[in-house]
Amino acid sequence: MGIYIYKKFDLITSVSLICKKNYTTSVNKRLTKGERSKISIDSPLSEILIGLLLGDGHLQCRFGKSRFIYGQSSLREHHLNYFYHIFDLFKPFVSKEFKAKSRSFVDKRTKNTYSSIYFATLTLPCFTYYRNLFYNIHNKKFVPLNINQLLTPRGLAYWIMDDGSLQNKGLHLSTYNFSYEEVILLKNTLENLFKPDFLVKCSIHNHKKGYRIYIWEESIISVRNHIFQYMHKDMLYKINPK
Repeated sequence: MGIYIYKKFDLITSVSLICKKNYTTSVNKRLTKGERSKISIDSPLSEILIGLLLGDGHLQCRFGKSRFIYGQSSLREHHLNYFYHIFDLFKPFVSKEFKAKSRSFVDKRTKNTYSSIYFATLTLPCFTYYRNLFYNIHNKKFVPLNINQLLTPRGLAYWIMDDGSLQNKGLHLSTYNFSYEEVILLKNTLENLFKPDFLVKCSIHNHKKGYRIYIWEESIISVRNHIFQYMHKDMLYKINPK
């Protein structure tokens, strides 16, 4: 696995330190049920997974177990660099010969053709635990009631890298796919995430696409100072005004 060095901020993020175990298997060998049951997702990767599930990450149920799927619809260089960073983090959970896959699709509304890239892990019981946290029986993602016990500053960093955008010196988090009650739960979690150091001032905005959370300008500097160490170098623009 590679090591990313962000010299600009004297920040060193080692993928090998994030996930010290390796569960990769050749395409010709299937893990036994016993081997699969022993695989776990330890911290800090578990914190990252929580942030990704609030963002673009997806857990698919297959044969009673689950696998993690992550995709990127933008193929710009900085987005691809971030995508492969996520891929590297979860490489211990994919088949040895697996490579990220690309696909194209046609927008029925605009008739335009778009491309995307994605990867999928092995189907494992450890992912089923998180699927039970984030999905109902109808396969719809929701916010866990105990999200305040699950979300960490590291998780917030990955959530922002997925769904965050600077606006008017503050920061929006796109939560369009969640209900108003769920967004309130996320807002309350954000407000108290860094206590007792400081309270995050944020509000809920009703956008045409749905509800989103806005972190106020007076809180963004404190939030930035607490999460920049977890940010991928190509995603720092999401927390640093030009």
